[in-house]
Amino acid sequence: MNKKKATPKAADQTPNHDSNSHPLPKPKSQREYRLLSALVKGEVMRYELDLIIGAQNSPEYVSRLRMAGWDIRTERIPMIDRDGHKVRVGRYRLSSEHVAVAVNLLGG
Repeated sequence: MNKKKATPKAADQTPNHDSNSHPLPKPKSQREYRLLSALVKGEVMRYELDLIIGAQNSPEYVSRLRMAGWDIRTERIPMIDRDGHKVRVGRYRLSSEHVAVAVNLLGG
């Protein structure tokens, strides 16, 4: 038997494919809600996200949403800190596909 396997593109177009049958979950906490709401608006630096969500461990909340299936991308931006040291800070963004889902999920 020589069966062809479905290509990823074809699998994504199949209604019963796993990625289509499990919708993305709503945020479980107010911090996750604020995080997702901020990412819908565009890219957010990590230190800004701490202020937005009201916690100093925003990467933990990003991780929780990622584990739930949200496609949150991280870019490391080189900067110089106040002491003159080279550092790399995180900038987060939600994939364009998930922005539309988040807008609907969060009520527009």
